[in-house]
Amino acid sequence: MKLIVLGSSSSGNCYILDNGTESLIIEAGIRFQEVKKALDFNLRKVVGCVVTHAHNDHAKYIKAMVDSGFHTLALREVWTAKGVWDSRSLVVKEGKGYKMGNFKVLPFPACHDVPCVGYLIDHPDMGKMVFLTDSCMCEYQFKGLNHVLIECNYSDKKLIEAITTGRTLPSQRERLLTSHMELTTCKGFLEANDLSHVSEIVLLHLSENNSDEPYFISEVERHTGKVVYAAKPGLTIDLDRI
Repeated sequence: MKLIVLGSSSSGNCYILDNGTESLIIEAGIRFQEVKKALDFNLRKVVGCVVTHAHNDHAKYIKAMVDSGFHTLALREVWTAKGVWDSRSLVVKEGKGYKMGNFKVLPFPACHDVPCVGYLIDHPDMGKMVFLTDSCMCEYQFKGLNHVLIECNYSDKKLIEAITTGRTLPSQRERLLTSHMELTTCKGFLEANDLSHVSEIVLLHLSENNSDEPYFISEVERHTGKVVYAAKPGLTIDLDRI
């Protein structure tokens, strides 16, 4: 199974899980033309799409997913905000499992400034993966993880530096505290979960102004002993089991 990153920032988010015969799209915040290119225009292998919340950098192109025939999971608030209702518009119920091809998908509550979910995704070719972005914390622990995709949006130190130098508005600090995951919280989540069978950790949605990619990677590697990547367009990773 390959993880293909098309975007992981406030400019747009989209990821593809692809084993060659079936694909699952995560998030709909990138132009659909780019998604088609990443799939080599083979849309028949797409078994579905899952979306976390209604903000445009995650859901702007959700109508294109539905119009292309993809069964798409999203909260009712997302469908209402985007005005998209179709037989392929599937309303997420937290804690209920869904089957999309050979992918098993379980949504769980996230902590953002709008209704939001994370996803626990299982597939025979990759094992179990947790996907959590745009969430200031996580109240859950997960067993048997093989892959972790977790937001690490900012650090308090870099945020204060950015505010001091005028790159970030002071008002942003209060919002970030209740909407996005800070480095220490990210490390706390990783510490709370059993990583013994985890192959790699992928850090999501790093802030352009309030993060430090090399430091975040090295800090999480030091903290976990795992291989760590920062998600960015063009990144492709083989998701294998240990």
